[in-house]
Amino acid sequence: MPTRSPDPDLVNRAEAAAILGISVSRLDRLYHDRSTTGFPSRADGHSWHRSDITRYRPPAEQVTRSAQASIDRSGDPDELVDAATAAQILGYRERSALHGNNPVWLRLKECADDVSLTPGGRSRRRWKRSTVWTIAESRIDRGGTRATAGRPAGTPAGHPDRSGDPDELVGRAEAARVLGYSHPNALPPQALDLADEQSTGPSGRRRLRWRRKTLWTMLDERGA
Repeated sequence: MPTRSPDPDLVNRAEAAAILGISVSRLDRLYHDRSTTGFPSRADGHSWHRSDITRYRPPAEQVTRSAQASIDRSGDPDELVDAATAAQILGYRERSALHGNNPVWLRLKECADDVSLTPGGRSRRRWKRSTVWTIAESRIDRGGTRATAGRPAGTPAGHPDRSGDPDELVGRAEAARVLGYSHPNALPPQALDLADEQSTGPSGRRRLRWRRKTLWTMLDERGA
């Protein structure tokens, strides 16, 4: 089973594939053909710098075709499934691909249809199959978008996303999507500084949330 890289700034094959929304075998082919695909070089013989992976954009047509084929669209749309089944629906071979800063995992956590506590006090999330399918389609759309490092990619149809409740608080993944960035790690420092809520999780990780209207104001200022 794939494990996380001990260095948070480095990612292994499974983590890199999860960030890019592609299979590990597809990642291996991109790396093998890096002279033509432009895939990043490894940092230490078996891992990559996380920033290099988040900036990389695989060939759009190939990503879309591969991702479409990997989605499991069988079953009752309203059936609630756990993370392991959600990973299978999304085409991942292992549940462990859904963790950390994988943008698909961050989106799943924000969109859980049912949240309960386990006897040990941990959150147990479940999703309708239809919710997972929607997130899978969103992953494909982002995967087919080319972006320049450090600059936001265009939102769907070239327009900012201003849908939803203006006072709703959203996390990094949704904030990045609204602002047009392809990955939560691409959010610029000024966006982080304007978060409406800041807290610290049990692991010491800083948690940020923004009201949608705050993000829309950022879009207005960027357009001006």
